[in-house]
Amino acid sequence: MGWLGKDRSTVIKGAVDLVSNVRGMIDDKNFTAEERARVDSQIANAAGKFAIDTLGESTERSIARRSLAVNTVYFFYFLSLLLIILWKFDQEWFIAAKDLIVEFKLPVAFLMVMAFFFGGYYVSKFAGKDKKNGNS
Repeated sequence: MGWLGKDRSTVIKGAVDLVSNVRGMIDDKNFTAEERARVDSQIANAAGKFAIDTLGESTERSIARRSLAVNTVYFFYFLSLLLIILWKFDQEWFIAAKDLIVEFKLPVAFLMVMAFFFGGYYVSKFAGKDKKNGNS
């Protein structure tokens, strides 16, 4: 058993492949139109394969991941509602609850879940808009 549970030859082969790929990128830094079209075609094919492989993903892990994300959003909404109620009726409890929520960094967790699950949609939406306007 080698480094990180892999055979040393596997790790060395991976490093050599990485160096070869970087060298190839440096050699190909000046793309011709034909080379760019070929690379764009390969990227499009890979993206399409990834989308086909992952869209129908319903493994236990992916279902659990989505369930945790949805429950995190519901929990954060519940805490927000609780803070509003506490603000209306008891300022001391409101301040204590708000400080606890901020200390546990729950707003950051909420934003990370939202960015992970919905960020890709908005990034692609705005990226497409820029290309249509010629602002790429």
